[in-house]
Amino acid sequence: MLTWPQLGNMGNETRVNLKHLLEDIRDAYTAPIEEVILVELVANALDSKATRFDVSVGADATGGFLRCVDNGVGMKRASLREYHNIAASTKARGEGIGFAGIGAKLSLLISETVVTESKGGNGSRAATEWRLTGPYRAPWKFVPFTESIPYPRGTAITLRFTNPSHPLLNKEFVRETLIRHFYPLFHDHLREEIVRYVYKKSVQFTIDGELVSIPDEEQRVDHLFHVRAGKGKRPIGAGFLTKNVLAQGWLGRLTGQASLGHHLESGLSVSTYGKVIKGGWEWLGIKPKSASLLCGLVEMPALAELLTTNKSDFLTDAVHLRKFYKIRRAVQEAVIPVLRSLGEYGAEGERPALERNMKPLARELEAALERVSSDFPELAPLLSVRRKADGAVDKKDGVRIGEEGRSKNESAPDAQAGIQEKVEERRVTQNKEKGKKGEKGEGSHKRPGLTLALAELTESPKLLGRVIEETVIINTLHPAWKKALSTKQEEYHIVLVTALSLAEYIDPDKNPQNFLEQLLFSWSEGGTQRKLL
Repeated sequence: MLTWPQLGNMGNETRVNLKHLLEDIRDAYTAPIEEVILVELVANALDSKATRFDVSVGADATGGFLRCVDNGVGMKRASLREYHNIAASTKARGEGIGFAGIGAKLSLLISETVVTESKGGNGSRAATEWRLTGPYRAPWKFVPFTESIPYPRGTAITLRFTNPSHPLLNKEFVRETLIRHFYPLFHDHLREEIVRYVYKKSVQFTIDGELVSIPDEEQRVDHLFHVRAGKGKRPIGAGFLTKNVLAQGWLGRLTGQASLGHHLESGLSVSTYGKVIKGGWEWLGIKPKSASLLCGLVEMPALAELLTTNKSDFLTDAVHLRKFYKIRRAVQEAVIPVLRSLGEYGAEGERPALERNMKPLARELEAALERVSSDFPELAPLLSVRRKADGAVDKKDGVRIGEEGRSKNESAPDAQAGIQEKVEERRVTQNKEKGKKGEKGEGSHKRPGLTLALAELTESPKLLGRVIEETVIINTLHPAWKKALSTKQEEYHIVLVTALSLAEYIDPDKNPQNFLEQLLFSWSEGGTQRKLL
């Protein structure tokens, strides 16, 4: 074991460019840094069980300052010491809506000093001053506590600026940012219908002692809906949609008929724990006829566990993506009736061609896969399967590929052996479940085969698509998809991406190009009984 004198003689050390590290964290967000700082300060306050968030903007002999005070659980002196470690956090993915106290840490990039005061449990009181003095140095020290917190417990963070015109010293900027990013906490209907299950007490915001609220005309909504899962009495989400209500003010501003900024962007925004995560329609997989004229929001607390580490998007790995699609489907089922009532979503025979043809196209591709399955048996799991009462399996059987799929180091026979083992395991499990429910397990059970889905793969925008179990997901963020839309070649893009995605799962000894050629030829030869996209 090295002693300190020995360490001192080593001659070199690893140094971290703190400024560069903070800039990298800042660049992970799409919003301006001023918004990110304010949003993260609020999010971390809410995570600490705060029900009050008081903002003060002012000036003194040292310049302008922004002070944010909450009544959360606060920090004891030891926790406050650890708080100054840039990489320190007690949070993990799927926990809360704030990211590692990053609001105060990013403030080092734009403020002269960051003063943090906190009242923890058992009468603990502590305060520190922090600043960034160079790329590699961010010194801090304990300073006297100033009684800035009027609550039994809580935290106060004061940012000081020499520039009197800094955006964070603009009260209107602060107000608009709070409402836009935490809209459900200001909306009476959403608060009553769903937010109260997350925050038992109403969360209040003030700026220089004045309560922040949205106008009465914005409280009015025309089309309310609840999101439900199964037969539960309590909804898992709630939201609203409004169309062509220019007199409400916020939609008028949205369409350029008023001068002030609006709080919700066009489309259906989605929030969790009161924090708005996404806007528009892409995340929902539905595009109404007059998408730009519709505005609304849905609050879904269950999505909190699917947030990325920086809490600004949803995870796209296989496990979390399945959960996301399940929740998204529940939202779709709640929203579609509203869209139909507005004339924005046609009846079954009037749906947009793309959506109407996704299932038939998947069946065509599945049929094409079956025709080439003798050459590529490793892809059998994608074909529809029918199990008989005695557990026998028809010629088309298998398990899901993608997450549970075979490794590329397995040969086709080995892969098929593994498939049959998993089929048997699944059959036994299903029979046990049926036994618990008092079912006899007779008859046959058909599992859907290949399915197609459109989604934004925000963490992999350059990826054409990916396979999750039996579903091929087409990335709608890829420029090739957008070009296919503009040239009305969506169907051929979907087929090509499906073929390329499946080619990753063929035996490594086989030629991917040969698979592509055979599948595309088989699909083309198969013909179609439907109208092309």
